Amino acid sequence: MEGFEAAIERAQLFIEAGADITFVEAPSRIEELHLVPKRLLVPQLVNVVIGGKTPTLDLNEFADLGYGLVLYANASLQGAVRGMTQALRSLKRNGRLDEDDTIVATFEERQRTVRKNFFDDLAGKSV
Repeated sequence: MEGFEAAIERAQLFIEAGADITFVEAPSRIEELHLVPKRLLVPQLVNVVIGGKTPTLDLNEFADLGYGLVLYANASLQGAVRGMTQALRSLKRNGRLDEDDTIVATFEERQRTVRKNFFDDLAGKSV
């Protein structure tokens, strides 16, 4: 909200206070992405929101610039929204969804993802 330079200054104050890593929120230009790790001499975190303010680079480019952590904060949510929308459109259009439809996960994938066996085993143990 206060601009790039103010964010760098705040991050520098955190470093001086002992921070091991800093995070400058939403650099909006490639040039700013290049400057952050050069000006702040601790590991850096970058947060990529697909469609957000920070330019999207590939992981190797971020690493080469000096970023130690790259978060894709909404990637799974945005992918899930797209998948849900596609599945519901297909259901509306075709009147059904089947397990062999590539739009939805198989039942086995679903069970594995929610760790069904783990929770079944846990339910069988006395607490």
